[in-house]
Amino acid sequence: MLGYSLENLDIRQLTDEQFLTLRRAIPEHGVVLLKNQTAGLDDLVALTQRLGEPVYLPEGLRFNNPEQAYPEVARVSNILADGTLLKGHKAAEYWHSDGDFWQPGRNYIFNLLHSKIVPRQGGQTGFVDLRAAYERLPEAMQAELEDKTVLVSCDDIPDFKDALPEERQPDALHAVKHQHIETQRLGLYFGHTKAQLHGIPVEASNRIMAALTAAIEDPAVQYIHQWSPNDLLIWDNTSVMHRSMGGYKDYPRLLYRTQAFVTPLP
Repeated sequence: MLGYSLENLDIRQLTDEQFLTLRRAIPEHGVVLLKNQTAGLDDLVALTQRLGEPVYLPEGLRFNNPEQAYPEVARVSNILADGTLLKGHKAAEYWHSDGDFWQPGRNYIFNLLHSKIVPRQGGQTGFVDLRAAYERLPEAMQAELEDKTVLVSCDDIPDFKDALPEERQPDALHAVKHQHIETQRLGLYFGHTKAQLHGIPVEASNRIMAALTAAIEDPAVQYIHQWSPNDLLIWDNTSVMHRSMGGYKDYPRLLYRTQAFVTPLP
């Protein structure tokens, strides 16, 4: 089942048992919600380190608005560093999986997103259960995906246009019919809806991608999160896709994001 709420937990005071419950819930449910987390950035980074190896991204992938004292943190906001509002701001309003440019296995990444300022309207974050989307495909389409792969290149990712050579990653080839590294459950994995399948004619790729896009657009496999201040969402980028749902116009919005490379549990 997509989405799960763990009640009465404070990330600053997690026991080993509580942490293990949280850690196991993330790949199982795809998205986990912890409410009323008044923790600061030190605490968010500490939890990220506990979950795995923090991801350090080029500044462009940190939205050129980073918290300089916290290189693990991206500031997801329409509020500029000087406090002024970025008018008409839109970002990440398409379905995607973060970290698709990393090699298979290395792309097993958890995101943590912590809300501080919630707009008066809009600003939700949407999630798609890639396992459920795969399971709802016709058997013929499931079979057709058996040997299909998607090639992810930093050359095709606008946020890498100003990255230093050492910040760019080699092209990554991912199986579209994806078996989860930890749960072993089958699901889809193709990075984003504009992806092209590797090694097949464009017409065939477009046909298959149209079917996969339709599958993830089904509300039956989605969860749309309505933010409250101090919500913390943690999700598995190989179990779900996500997107900003937009619609917050010029109301202020501020969230903090970290990411962790995750080692599978035994």
